[in-house]
Amino acid sequence: MVAGTSIISRLELARERGIAWLVEAQRPDGAIGDVERHGLGPIYKALWAYACAGQTAAANRLATWIRENLLTEDGDLTGPLRGRVHDRAYGYPHAWITVGAHKLGRYDISRRTIEFLLLLQHDTGGFRVERDREDAVQDVLNTGQAGNALLATGRVREARAAGQFLRTVWEAQPYPERELFFVYKPGEGLRTEFAEDRQRLHSIRIDQPRQSYFNSGMAAAFLARLAMATGDGAWAQLGRQYLEISFNVLDEMYETAQVGKVGWGAAAIHQITGDERLLALAERVGDAIIAQQQPNGAWDNTGGYVNEDIRAEVTAEFVVILDEMVGALSAPAR
Repeated sequence: MVAGTSIISRLELARERGIAWLVEAQRPDGAIGDVERHGLGPIYKALWAYACAGQTAAANRLATWIRENLLTEDGDLTGPLRGRVHDRAYGYPHAWITVGAHKLGRYDISRRTIEFLLLLQHDTGGFRVERDREDAVQDVLNTGQAGNALLATGRVREARAAGQFLRTVWEAQPYPERELFFVYKPGEGLRTEFAEDRQRLHSIRIDQPRQSYFNSGMAAAFLARLAMATGDGAWAQLGRQYLEISFNVLDEMYETAQVGKVGWGAAAIHQITGDERLLALAERVGDAIIAQQQPNGAWDNTGGYVNEDIRAEVTAEFVVILDEMVGALSAPAR
């Protein structure tokens, strides 16, 4: 079964309203928002958003700004305009920018950022969250999105290793039906013990609100693409397992911006497996995303409006997620 035309049309309309806001938000120099104050936040997801929405001129202006103001010869994104927000998810912006640049054909950027990103991949296949500590923890979010960048640039062997890391993390789960742990420490294994006030940084619990739901969705979105790239359906089945907790969490999930990647992953795995439960999950998430859209076409993070730069980051992400969902829900790949 595939999604009905109604949900697809609504997702497309929301995507177009979002990209219209994002185009208006671009500065004459190609950047978005107050990067001088807030760093990468308002720009690193926007390149992919512009590219997937066919905003070629806006995308190329932003790409050139990134190349001239952030990109080093070895592919790092650094300097005073980077900011400090992503110091504990160091490669995450690189992964977003790599996919966006590659979709756009800006190989002058993606050929460098993917080489740098590979420096963060551990022997486990996972991607560490810090640049300068080789023994830093690795996690599902950074590895999943880095995996998408690897596939986009044709690095299938390294993407398989990232998939194997996600399998290792899954197989170490003690009770995944009620708590999904997503942080892994080389030499120690899956991190299941931590201070209670750091719980949301380590796991998704089904009985607590405001969880990091996006981890399960990010894993599934990447694993669906890995299944397509390799022809190995076992990766899609692993992605389906990562999504199972989404059926057990509080309904509050649908009121948060963190639900977006769950819809992306559900739609992507449904495209391959035809699982009707995942179709229903994707459609419910799609309706939740539409309900959260502001009258001006933008989206805010959970908790409401904070500043224009956070609004730009969330809007760019939702434009990408909606585009991915429209594609996956429109036609089966199996």
